[in-house]
Amino acid sequence: MNLRKLRAIFQRNEMERELDLELTDHLAQEAETLMAAGIPEDEARRRALATMGKLPSIREECRDSRGIRLWDELRQDARFALRLLGRNRMFAALSLATIALGIGSTTAIGSLVDAVLIRPLPFPAPGELYAASDVGMRGPLDVLRANAKAAEYAGYLGARDFTTLGEAGPERTRGVEVTANFFRMLGAVPLLGRTFTGGEDGRRVAVLSHRYWRRQFQGRPDVVGVHFSADEIEYEVVGVMPAAMTFPAESANFWVPMRMDPRLAGEYWGTGGVMAIARLRAGQTAVSASAELRSWVPRIRGMFPWRMPDAWGTGAGLTLLQESLSAGSKVPSLLLLGAVFLVLLIGIVNVANLLTAQAAARQREFTMRVSLGATSGRIARQLLTEAMLLALAGGLGGVVLAYAGLPLLQHWMPAGTPRIGEATLDARVLAFSAVLALGSGLLFGLWPLLRSRRAGSGAALLVAEAAFATMLLIGGGLLLRSLWLLMQVSPGFRPESIVTAEFTPSRSIGASLPRVVEASDSLRAKLLAFPGVRDAAATNVLPVTPEISAFTAAIEDHPRPPQDPQIPLWSTAVSPAYLDTLGVRLLRGRGFTEADRAGSELVVMIGQQTARRYWPDRSPIGRRLKPVWERDWRTIVGVVEDVKHYGLKGPPDWIEGEVYLPLAQAVVLPRKLSIAVRVEGPTENVEARLPVIVREICAQCAVSKIARMESVVSGAARAPRSLAWLVTALAGLALVMAAAGIYGVVSHSVIRRTKEIGVRMALGAAWRHVAWEVARPSVVYTALGAAIGFGLSWGLAKLVKSLLFGIAEHDGLTFSAAPVVLVAVAAASCVYPILRALRIDPARCLREG
Repeated sequence: MNLRKLRAIFQRNEMERELDLELTDHLAQEAETLMAAGIPEDEARRRALATMGKLPSIREECRDSRGIRLWDELRQDARFALRLLGRNRMFAALSLATIALGIGSTTAIGSLVDAVLIRPLPFPAPGELYAASDVGMRGPLDVLRANAKAAEYAGYLGARDFTTLGEAGPERTRGVEVTANFFRMLGAVPLLGRTFTGGEDGRRVAVLSHRYWRRQFQGRPDVVGVHFSADEIEYEVVGVMPAAMTFPAESANFWVPMRMDPRLAGEYWGTGGVMAIARLRAGQTAVSASAELRSWVPRIRGMFPWRMPDAWGTGAGLTLLQESLSAGSKVPSLLLLGAVFLVLLIGIVNVANLLTAQAAARQREFTMRVSLGATSGRIARQLLTEAMLLALAGGLGGVVLAYAGLPLLQHWMPAGTPRIGEATLDARVLAFSAVLALGSGLLFGLWPLLRSRRAGSGAALLVAEAAFATMLLIGGGLLLRSLWLLMQVSPGFRPESIVTAEFTPSRSIGASLPRVVEASDSLRAKLLAFPGVRDAAATNVLPVTPEISAFTAAIEDHPRPPQDPQIPLWSTAVSPAYLDTLGVRLLRGRGFTEADRAGSELVVMIGQQTARRYWPDRSPIGRRLKPVWERDWRTIVGVVEDVKHYGLKGPPDWIEGEVYLPLAQAVVLPRKLSIAVRVEGPTENVEARLPVIVREICAQCAVSKIARMESVVSGAARAPRSLAWLVTALAGLALVMAAAGIYGVVSHSVIRRTKEIGVRMALGAAWRHVAWEVARPSVVYTALGAAIGFGLSWGLAKLVKSLLFGIAEHDGLTFSAAPVVLVAVAAASCVYPILRALRIDPARCLREG
């Protein structure tokens, strides 16, 4: 577009004034020429006008020469559309609200999906970063770091709590242990100072997150070189990362070097939980790097200080780091995106219905415009302009709604969703929103034009709307049914009237198991002296909390060859009062007593299902098992009711049993203890007093995560609950929009068929027949759409199978209830239009007919 056209568009008034001056000047010059020839002034002006032709047509020709006729017509169409919407405020408000809700919800969910699944990791060349599976320990990772040629390896442990000193005393702060080459391999550049250098594995240096630097150190520019305490170890701050660097956990406040000491064989070769990541070296591919990794597995297996199963490491391979991080959130995120797209489509259908009714009411206007010379293309462009104005205005409203609702959605997203904090309405998301608005405008703008050329096409809208709504109702119903069944699961204990807290021993106490047990006993004695406390106990991990506590066991009655994988058992170390405090039933044998200490006979209790699995036809009491690396066997002295560990669904599938150990005979020295206190009466006093009681026995010990056990159990269902409520909310919105759409169609039909209905009633039609005639098309088309939605949902249900608990993906109750609900809503939406039809005066219709 040249400058002349741009000036004609943006400086139109000025060019019109210039055109008027130019035409006036030409007219004056022509008149002066004629007057100079002796013609009177009035006659000269008349002849000048005749010579130049009609001024309006000249003006139009001049305007056409600017090449912006189409722009002018679009501007006229837009102004007419604005006036029309101003006159039909109810129509405009309904349309704008529908579009804004659809586009706003889609934009907000789209921004979340973008952050979780699509947006590249904030590192250089993120496509070269991979997650290495089946490495999992420091020793194998260290071997790969030293020897791999196709890729550089680094690793980290999941974020954990460190004890730091706050204003109110010891507190728990999240941090991450990483290998010294972690930042360099990722390509993460610090905001201040430096990152870790080679050889700093296990050194007492730390890199701060941007958030922690601002909160704890007030954003001091001279923070490099400052020392702070974590787990009673002094760390020197060597750098601060920018705000965008939150990997691998948004909750992390600092990073410290992971200890990589081969002399500590148990930690180096026996402790898992290490996440290994790799960056391809120049000229290498994922195929070559994976092949190299697999070639090292047999050699690494032989380096272990003990015999490893032949199957160890056979699943080793590389997966794109971004895909690995988002793997668990892919299905829920795509499910939400699909659900919100269906809501948007229902909104488009509703607006198409409104525009169709509006176009039908304007037939006289269109007939008049055609009689005045307007072409069908010109009328079509007018309708499209009106639709696009609605779409763009609704899109702007949707962006505002998305901006306001995004923080709420981030809060409601399933717990543990990766990179959820990075979701924002950036330029890419806004472009996505603009495409949605333009696409929606084209869809519902073209529909009235298509319907005018194809009789009966309005039925397709109802069918489509019903199909989309049915799919959402079935999806929401499946998730709600699954959630309800999950919430009915008995956790295996009585959570009411229990207060829990996490107790972290100081470094001096936590250095030995006897001191930890002594501190636990002292804390219990203090708690029992507090009014209202009935009992108290300690454990290394509370039920239903997502923390792994397991060891590989040998069972005397079920030996396995050394080359085969041994038996992984869920392990819970508990104090003697644990069963009574939590209300876990002892089914056989005895529980632990104060006599079960270090130096006494090693004993364990097992869960009921474990007893049935390994000793189905005999008593397990007196049988023996042990961790594979220990020499001494542990005797089973009791069987207890099964408790839901790790979550309400139970421990991971690879766990093959459940075992309890006395805290004083724990296999692993616990870094922290979970305290459970059973209270008679209100729990608020105990919750408030717990930190004080802990500091009375240990001033340097930290207490955190104070909560009621009922809240802990409820929190175990947070992820499925969040997803179920989000999808159900979208399904409810879709149902309301579908009802509104059906009501609009039936109401318009009654208005359009007023005379026909009046004639039928005048001829003696019964009110039942009139009512059915009014409701029949909507109910029939809704039922057809529900059947189509039923079929589509049946085919897609397998995609949500992994999200369900206790029901099949083709749950009969849900699949049968959703169409019934929709058809019932459709019938209810017809009630008021039917009443309005029955109030039609037949005599008046006959007179006006």
